[in-house]
Amino acid sequence: TVTDFRNIYWGAKLDSIYRDGQKLEFIKERTMNLKNAFVLKGDVMNIGNVRLNKLIYIFNDENRFVKVYSEGPKEDFEQMKFILKYKFGESVNERTLDGVTMYQWLVRDVTFTLKQYEFLRFELIIESSWQDAEAYKKNTSVKDF
Repeated sequence: TVTDFRNIYWGAKLDSIYRDGQKLEFIKERTMNLKNAFVLKGDVMNIGNVRLNKLIYIFNDENRFVKVYSEGPKEDFEQMKFILKYKFGESVNERTLDGVTMYQWLVRDVTFTLKQYEFLRFELIIESSWQDAEAYKKNTSVKDF
């Protein structure tokens, strides 16, 4: 189970996220045209040995943490794929469309999507469906009947 990204738990409210006792300072991200996209001041711009050009935290309409978008140089794609395979095994989906090869790993209620753009870059999108998991827990434990 993947409950968080860098100790920020899925579903955490934007205005109340702390790490090591410090409130995290999220800054509005303006290049992606998403209303709830933020970067983190002083964020580490790598995962393992993989360099990142972008690392964006995305919140839903209730300001709850639901997704991470990251992007890195094409040279680091194989290393990122290795990290995901090492942690989660073989990808469950793989397809190529218009010069983009996509791999997916499903880890309970979290989906990892790794995209390789032929000549440009890679993208890693990590998305939690924690809301669905919470609804399932609630709906399977009703005491009304």
